[in-house]
Amino acid sequence: MATTKNDGVRCFVAIEIPEPIQALLKPVQRHLQSEVRKASWTKQGNFHLTLKFLGDVHAEAVAAISEAVQNVANTQPPFSIELGGIGAFPTLARPRVIWIGVKHKASTVSHLAKAVNLELKHLGFPTDNRFHPHLTLGRLRTPVNLEPLKNVLHKYDTIDGAVVNVNEIIVMQSQLHPTGAIYTPLNVCQFSA
Repeated sequence: MATTKNDGVRCFVAIEIPEPIQALLKPVQRHLQSEVRKASWTKQGNFHLTLKFLGDVHAEAVAAISEAVQNVANTQPPFSIELGGIGAFPTLARPRVIWIGVKHKASTVSHLAKAVNLELKHLGFPTDNRFHPHLTLGRLRTPVNLEPLKNVLHKYDTIDGAVVNVNEIIVMQSQLHPTGAIYTPLNVCQFSA
């Protein structure tokens, strides 16, 4: 399914985050910006919870991918997640990515990602066993030790109102631009009622 940059569609499978919940993450980012200067922060409107990154695929493969993802959605009842808890990849001491986690129903999200992985394996996509449900808040250009900020980060273990009702997953296109990525839904896969 992989292809070259010129004739492909860069895409991934994700849970979209509604605008009101994204707005709750802006003050968190602003607070972190005052502590962590050299970072590229996710723009409002671009928050999502990636279940599976597919990379560049042939445009004609999008229909098969969408069908596979819909097969997973057909077996999934709606659920709610709650966002909270800040962490970093690979570690707080050497962060490259600062994220906010899923503190309620993380295992449900992990099972969903696993199901998407297994369904897409039939189309030739490799499985990824390192899934950790999160939303990227920012990417660091140069790692800065965040361990001394643990007390600041604990402030966001809970974020009032950061509950997302999940009743669909999206096959999303990602177009990279100098001003940042633009995400376009290619297919919305509704969960079973």
